[in-house]
Amino acid sequence: MKTIIITGASNGIGRAIAKALRKKYKIINIDVVKEDIKDVSFYSCDLSSRKELLETIKKIKEEHHTIYALINNAAIFTHKPLEEQTIKEWNKILNINLRAPYILSKKFAKRLKKSKGHIINISSTRAIMSEKGTEAYSASKGGISSLTHALANSLSKEIKVNSISPGWINTNKEYIPTKEDKEQHLSGRVGTTKDIVDAVKFLLENRGFITGSNLTIDGGMTKKMIYI
Repeated sequence: MKTIIITGASNGIGRAIAKALRKKYKIINIDVVKEDIKDVSFYSCDLSSRKELLETIKKIKEEHHTIYALINNAAIFTHKPLEEQTIKEWNKILNINLRAPYILSKKFAKRLKKSKGHIINISSTRAIMSEKGTEAYSASKGGISSLTHALANSLSKEIKVNSISPGWINTNKEYIPTKEDKEQHLSGRVGTTKDIVDAVKFLLENRGFITGSNLTIDGGMTKKMIYI
């Protein structure tokens, strides 16, 4: 079985991706929080710590000699007024959401080249649109989108590098979207984790002509003009 690394696979979108791919691939989950998923290997790592991340990468290389894909999914989000934001918070968000994907891509590049594999970065529609109080997260996702096409150039022709920009993906099974929630979308519904899983599967099967691209999975929300 081919090996795929997923960061932040203990919860949310990452967990859904891991569970969907585990029958076909050998899955490695790098996360700070351990949530047992059957047939998924777990490596504990605080992705905001460069030291911990480099140690984890070394351990994975010692135990797994081939890597087919790297899915940079882990991210943290804060939503608070600009005047209340701190540089410490800014650094932590950028370190997890942007620096870690860069380091992982760089350190696993040789193995991904050998397998002619994939890097899939989970970006966000917040890379191109924002709401107040989300400076660090939005900046990190804008960076991820740019990192994607830069890596696609640097790692061509052996590695396919693409990103996915989810919109509103409901990862809370207890939350039932309202009529108003659904009507915000051209699709008439809020997104589910399966929508992202389907996109990941599609990219993993792509034979190489799709690279440096971003798939926006948002039910059309970013294409809907709103007048108040």
